[in-house]
Amino acid sequence: MTDLLRCKAVIFDFDGTLADSMPFLEMIGVQIFMKYYGVTKEDAIQRYRSTTGLPYEHQIEMNFPNNGKNKDATEEFEHLKIERIFEQELFPETEKALKELESKKIDVFVSSSTFQPTIIKYFEKRGLSHHFKEILGYRPGFEKGADHFNHISDEHQISMKDVVFVGDSLKDFERSQGFCRFIGITGIFSQEDYRNKGHSGCVVNSIGEVPRHLEAV
Repeated sequence: MTDLLRCKAVIFDFDGTLADSMPFLEMIGVQIFMKYYGVTKEDAIQRYRSTTGLPYEHQIEMNFPNNGKNKDATEEFEHLKIERIFEQELFPETEKALKELESKKIDVFVSSSTFQPTIIKYFEKRGLSHHFKEILGYRPGFEKGADHFNHISDEHQISMKDVVFVGDSLKDFERSQGFCRFIGITGIFSQEDYRNKGHSGCVVNSIGEVPRHLEAV
């Protein structure tokens, strides 16, 4: 057992971390890349995975900068996502992990690249909003990473040195740099991928493993 991470709060990514939604999102993301930009499926998958964890409009702009099709492609993706996001289930261990963190007196936040009204509605529909100190989603100029971290620190008077961010992508790890400690969840990316990216800290295979690595300050 590695040393426990002492913290006051945990910030969870949503897609692929709390919810088993990444296969669905990758499917429609790859379809959009192929439809609008004429890339092969293999190329589309590589492009999608290399930028996963970012808002889709940023993924598109990074892969196809200044392309005139970007606005239409983004709008179609978001339409398809909103149509079916509420069908995407939480991982089986998610609610148990949230309750364990509650029992440890550790505050829990969500930081998602899904639009704010959608992510709030997702948890309201499942009757789980009470588990979270705050649920933060995406809007232009306010996104997962520095914007959300600074908001949580300022609004809730929590030093980021007392926070752990949990995510399932290399972009999530990048966003934690200079702010807080990070726990990586394997799935799209392996432990080796995290290590190659420079993350020397905790890596787990599922959200159910997260509480055992944490204790309250």
